[in-house]
Amino acid sequence: MTRTHLSPWAVWGLYLFAAVLVLSPLIDLGTTVWPPRFGDLSWRYGFFGLAAGYVQTPLIGVVLAMAVAYWQGHAGSLRALGIVSLVVAVVLLPVLALWPMDVLQMRALREPEVQRGVLIGGVIQELKYLGACIVLGCLGLGSVGTSSDLGSAARRESPGILRRD
Repeated sequence: MTRTHLSPWAVWGLYLFAAVLVLSPLIDLGTTVWPPRFGDLSWRYGFFGLAAGYVQTPLIGVVLAMAVAYWQGHAGSLRALGIVSLVVAVVLLPVLALWPMDVLQMRALREPEVQRGVLIGGVIQELKYLGACIVLGCLGLGSVGTSSDLGSAARRESPGILRRD
């Protein structure tokens, strides 16, 4: 026997798990770096360095939520997730520009024997941010476009009395 539809409980369980994947690292990061001191170079370097390490798990959560929304035909959820992904990708753009400057400033403050390590670590974190920005942008654009297709397909398949067009 094959099942084509998941129980609504299973679907909401998957959405909840995706939310936990997104929120848990963000809460951990927030409690680790509280209170914010954006004017302090050391704090900023530590915050953005840690944040780059936390970015992958929320991405997995977003991908899971988008997959469930697509699989279940939840066009509104897919569109909302796509818009949030695009907003986060745009918010990451200034980080891509500012992080290298913080790395170079922090590198200049370190002893000569650790300057290379600071630079290499900064490049790795920059690549994580770049990857996250590209992934979120692609997922966002794709999800918004796909949600439109899902919504129009649902309208075409609905019985005549329930049609919205």
